Amino acid sequence: MGGGLNGEFDNYFPVETAQKPLYRMLGTPAADKKMIAYPSGYLVPRVEFMKETLAWLDEYRGPAQPAAH
Repeated sequence: MGGGLNGEFDNYFPVETAQKPLYRMLGTPAADKKMIAYPSGYLVPRVEFMKETLAWLDEYRGPAQPAAH
């Protein structure tokens, strides 16, 4: 999967001149790409960041397994 979690009001990487061009250039198949823009600046909401990251890990690396003893 390719894509990103972004802030709509990011001053470092603006949506139109940085985020969208990078997203379009990703070599990931369209079905596996996802771009989310939050109403925030450079940093996206922490809870959303963790939720999306864990969902990505579950989908592409498999759900977490209990540690073997």
